[in-house]
Amino acid sequence: MKWITRERARVDRIPCPWLISRFIDSAPEFIFVPARDVLTEAKRRDAIPYDIPDIELGHHGPECSFDAFVDRYELSDPALRALALIVRGADTDDRGITPESAGLYAAATGFQANSRDDFDNMAKQFPMYDAFYTYCQQQEKTAPQPHVLFVCQHGAAKSVVGAAYFRRLAEQRGLSIGAVAAGTEPDPQLAAGAVKGLAGDGLQPSPARPRPVTLYDLDTAARIVCFGCDVSPRKAQRVEQWDVPPVSEGYEAARDRIVSNVERLVAELAGGR
Repeated sequence: MKWITRERARVDRIPCPWLISRFIDSAPEFIFVPARDVLTEAKRRDAIPYDIPDIELGHHGPECSFDAFVDRYELSDPALRALALIVRGADTDDRGITPESAGLYAAATGFQANSRDDFDNMAKQFPMYDAFYTYCQQQEKTAPQPHVLFVCQHGAAKSVVGAAYFRRLAEQRGLSIGAVAAGTEPDPQLAAGAVKGLAGDGLQPSPARPRPVTLYDLDTAARIVCFGCDVSPRKAQRVEQWDVPPVSEGYEAARDRIVSNVERLVAELAGGR
């Protein structure tokens, strides 16, 4: 994917590409342009803009763009959440939010001054964020919650229904495994039939808008479920293919097939509990 932001990066516009490269996109292309050109160039180059005003992957209230990435792509790793707080302090006026934030701001300022351009800046700073992430892992000492990854082509219906029912049934069985839904070619919006059907079943779809499969999804998945699409696991996870009729041709029929499979999967992962 292509990612575009303002040139002359210091804080936020460096850890965001680091986060993308390490946890989201296996082959990212980064573009830096003058601030006034970001949205125009994003449209022209079919790139995802970040860290500019009034966009999803930007600042919202006290939170910075790094926070927005963590939330949008459901990066639930406690160490990443801790790192997000450090970055937020370095990138905003709230430098005292963590003991590390002021030092990160100072280092980022020096790297910006010593770098030929934004790409040189990224190359110099990425090892620093690797180190900060390891530091946060050591401080947190809590492993990310394992999850089942549900994937369909558009990330808008079957995967969302599967993840919603897995969460419900896993909770009922006392199973500490989450579920996420993603798409290989995500649509702009969730399918209306899936949203309406889940609401009728008393369930909330998540995410609120389809998103792509990320590196983090693949690295932390306890099991991967695909609906007529293919993904390449990065580890030795088991991948299942579920044959389910289109939700657009009838929510109840698709849901019943999915729930039957989810019940089997939850029982298997619970190990008879």
